[in-house]
Amino acid sequence: MKLPGIQSHLSKWNYLLVLLAGAMLVFAFSPFNIYPLAWFSPAILFYSLSKAQTKKQYFMLSWFYGIGMFGAGASWPFYSLYFFAHAPLFVAIPATVAFVLIVSLLSLGSFGLLASLFRYRPLFLKLLIFYPASWVIAEWFRSWFLTGFPWLYLGNSQIDTFFAAFAPVAGVFAVSLSSVIIAGALLSFVLGNSVQRQVYIKSDPVHQSVSDNALVEERFGSSIRILSALIIVLLVSSAFALQNINWTEKVDKPLKVSVLQSNISQLEKLNRDNLIPSIDLYRSMTLKSMGSDLIVWPETGLFDSFDRHMESLIQPLQKSIANTNKTILIGGFYINENQGVENSVLAVSADNREIYSKRHLVPFGEYTPLLEYIRWLSKWIQLPYDNITPGVNNGTLNIGDQIAQMTICYEDAFGSEIIQSLPLATMLINVTHDGWFTGSLEPQQHMQIARMRALETGRYMVRSTTTGPSGIINEKGELIETAPLNTKSIITGKVQPFVGMTPYVRWGNWLIIGILSVILLLGISWKREI
Repeated sequence: MKLPGIQSHLSKWNYLLVLLAGAMLVFAFSPFNIYPLAWFSPAILFYSLSKAQTKKQYFMLSWFYGIGMFGAGASWPFYSLYFFAHAPLFVAIPATVAFVLIVSLLSLGSFGLLASLFRYRPLFLKLLIFYPASWVIAEWFRSWFLTGFPWLYLGNSQIDTFFAAFAPVAGVFAVSLSSVIIAGALLSFVLGNSVQRQVYIKSDPVHQSVSDNALVEERFGSSIRILSALIIVLLVSSAFALQNINWTEKVDKPLKVSVLQSNISQLEKLNRDNLIPSIDLYRSMTLKSMGSDLIVWPETGLFDSFDRHMESLIQPLQKSIANTNKTILIGGFYINENQGVENSVLAVSADNREIYSKRHLVPFGEYTPLLEYIRWLSKWIQLPYDNITPGVNNGTLNIGDQIAQMTICYEDAFGSEIIQSLPLATMLINVTHDGWFTGSLEPQQHMQIARMRALETGRYMVRSTTTGPSGIINEKGELIETAPLNTKSIITGKVQPFVGMTPYVRWGNWLIIGILSVILLLGISWKREI
């Protein structure tokens, strides 16, 4: 039988609450940057989970939260599908909805299932330990499963706060962990011992069973509020102390760098009649930047293969920097020896030409699984003639006397991949084209992600994108040179090479993921009975 007042279901208002809380979280990220929402929004989810009694309720509440979060903050694939791939609304809208539902399922849904394993533990342990650890494990899972979707990590929203100081130690997931611990501590301070929980009961000396009806109210007095306050103080003080540590050190003289932001829209770029005018614009901007040591074009600034413009563009530019130590980076397409097309950057110096090709391709953007079997969809949506070929290079390019770690497009969102070229590289360079998502939140979110990579590695990052925001980021993750979004500009500034390793470069994500995994395994194995 059920005890009076105990319900096995949740009100529909609980699901609406978490849906709105998930959508609210988007305002913690760029361009809004209301970073305290990264503490309060998860706290609302945690409060709703404290009312849940079953695994299904944990899963559904978390999934609804994820739908709000990704629906509001990562539904920008619709822009590329509808405006540029020319998919009709009856294709673009369901495809975007399916994307949001699947990402929410894999991310927050997996968090809910993991968190449900601890539903019989004391409330304060769930809020301060098990929920935060489960959240970060779910973010990490999303970073690599099905090639990964590294967007809207909670830690990225904290890039301008003192909690960002955890990034060089254990990466963006450490910053995410600090945020969800703050969320749990704030809620624990407010609730104290006011929430009931389920417990194991021993039905006989041999077997255990779990009752839906056995509820116990937490009775810890003011000690939990004191503990929660101490945890917040400890996190804040630790972050302040870490801010004063320089993990890497300067080497050699700064380079003068010019970043070309052409503001060529995606529609203009896709129009083949605009190819030569676009090349002429980049050539003109390059010649105006000849006082710089490094000139950086955006991804596919040359919207064609390099070999077709060798005599008309590349060789003349190479002659213009003869007898110098200058380098020009040109984004375009490289045709390899097997006639595969690679999304590449060509590094042109006085006496050398070097290729970096993108290794981490965008699913359904640069390669389409089972492409030959879905060509019948071409009557509704533009499909590629063939898939892009991934690069097999080591991720670095020579820039004068320095070595740069290169990324193209969203490769800079994968911190664990960037550190594979460190500490060899003395700077980071990312070229991208966010024009596919013009009008959405994606370009500003992408810049925020790039800033986190610079902070994690203790390296400057040079970032060139067609329509912006482009810029130069220092080793502290601070944007020191930039231009407004959707403007034509040549961004020029100094880039200081750095050497050395941050703890994150040394250990990667395995340090924090290993520790949290052990904590969760211990929590799962602990059986508390009455």
